[in-house]
Amino acid sequence: MDAYLLKQIQIADPGMSVGDLKAQCEIVMSVTEPVVLEESIPEAPVVVEESLISRRMKAEKATRYNPFVLSPHKQNYVLLASYNDTPNYEIYNIPASDFDRVEMKFQLSFKIPVIEGLLGTDADLYMAYSNLSFWQAYNQKISSPFRETIHEPEMFVIVPNDWEIGGWRNSLFQIGAVHQSNGQGGFLSRSWNRVYANFLFEKDRFLVGFKPWRRIKESDDDNPDITDFMGHYELTGIYKKGEHTFSLMLRNLFDSQDRDTFQVDWSFPLHKRWRGYFQYFNGYGESLIDYNAESNCIGFGVQLTDWL
Repeated sequence: MDAYLLKQIQIADPGMSVGDLKAQCEIVMSVTEPVVLEESIPEAPVVVEESLISRRMKAEKATRYNPFVLSPHKQNYVLLASYNDTPNYEIYNIPASDFDRVEMKFQLSFKIPVIEGLLGTDADLYMAYSNLSFWQAYNQKISSPFRETIHEPEMFVIVPNDWEIGGWRNSLFQIGAVHQSNGQGGFLSRSWNRVYANFLFEKDRFLVGFKPWRRIKESDDDNPDITDFMGHYELTGIYKKGEHTFSLMLRNLFDSQDRDTFQVDWSFPLHKRWRGYFQYFNGYGESLIDYNAESNCIGFGVQLTDWL
């Protein structure tokens, strides 16, 4: 009605009063379909769904220069209870019977940009640090020690990319070097160095990562056979459905010694930024001290940051 009235004011006889014009409009509107002016119809916006990788990269860039924010690298979580039905506790000087099969497990992981636009390209150089700890938190008999803590500093370059294969888009890939150590000495010492590449492919709500690596040989080697158990690559698949994230990690597939390893994760919303988290691991290398011993573990807890 209002739009039609405004239109008629522009073309009405100068001698017509506003009251007469309004009355005429009311009569017309009562016997005809409402007039919709062409210019009053907004064009429907074209909605382009943002990719999973693009959404995470955009969120990280929004806080890149905030000195009070650390960008997550891997998942950040706390498993309030992690049960291992095949523990490998004999290696410690403490009797195996003194350890609990239920412990806490948590991971803290962050990264910082070092050089943006490396050598005038779109590539960025990062440094990262991850800490994975296994804590006998409920074992007061031996003063609740940290059974194992793994330190993992690394440096890597992220290179944006844009090519497809079979409908899967390779958005970016990483090239890096990583050191992994449990910080122990003597017979408990475990460490290794690697160079790696990581290729990420996405399609709809799926993400697949292929991460091959090559170990750097050391003159003083505490664990020369670690690649026999940890393999030479890692496959990761992630599916995001709404606010739920499901992931699967595969390692050392088709090994002749039957050392296949996998981990299944599920995270879901709880309250604000807190998320529930379930994790199941079966195979070798859950921790460095157990790299050559099979583990079968299940745990639950809370998660602060996910992959996507």
